[in-house]
Amino acid sequence: MTDAPLGWAGRVMQWLGFATRLVLVNVLFVAGTLGGLVLFGLFPAAVAATTVLARLRLGDTGDSSGGDHVVRDFATVYRAQFWHANRVGSIFWLAGVVLFLNVLTVLAPSDAVLLSPTHAVLLVLAALAGLGTLAAAAAAVALCGRYRDSVASTWRTAFVLPLVSPLLSLSLLATLAAAVVVFSALPVLVPLVGASLPLLLSGWLVGRRLAVLEAAETPAPAPAETAHTTAPAAA
Repeated sequence: MTDAPLGWAGRVMQWLGFATRLVLVNVLFVAGTLGGLVLFGLFPAAVAATTVLARLRLGDTGDSSGGDHVVRDFATVYRAQFWHANRVGSIFWLAGVVLFLNVLTVLAPSDAVLLSPTHAVLLVLAALAGLGTLAAAAAAVALCGRYRDSVASTWRTAFVLPLVSPLLSLSLLATLAAAVVVFSALPVLVPLVGASLPLLLSGWLVGRRLAVLEAAETPAPAPAETAHTTAPAAA
């Protein structure tokens, strides 16, 4: 039996299978988030979904058992990462609350006061801080799925990575903005891939950057020692 290359029909079936699994991961993400009462379920569900999506993206589609392996892998990662992901996510929940209260404080005065340059600057700073926190949260989710570092180490890398990689930050924010535009124009996609598609793209972007950093940190193999041949002594 020869392994003939896939024709267009085979490729269409592959894409349909991937799209089906993408919808399944979205359902699992929602179930995992609600199972943790949102507050305790969002980050573990995001980490589990990102991990499963990375495997699917790399071609690890499992056997012919349909989506059983996707459900099994998601549940395994969700349980294994539950407390660690929640500890990592706690700082982002706290940052979100602080930013929300700051915006409410700025918006509290009357409309006349809102026109002042000071309030405009505060709103811009709050928006920038919110975008930076969002990029750091996306990086933290990808880090939890890729490594098993300590909470402090994950925080440090998650907040530093967007700063030292501005192109990554812009790509993440542009991807999320594009997703918002697409979902606003086609709201029917939200219950299908509203979470899994952004997680797929953000995980891919962060994973590429981390792979580049890993390659840069890996020391180059030492050059092979030059063989020194000595002429045999004359008898």
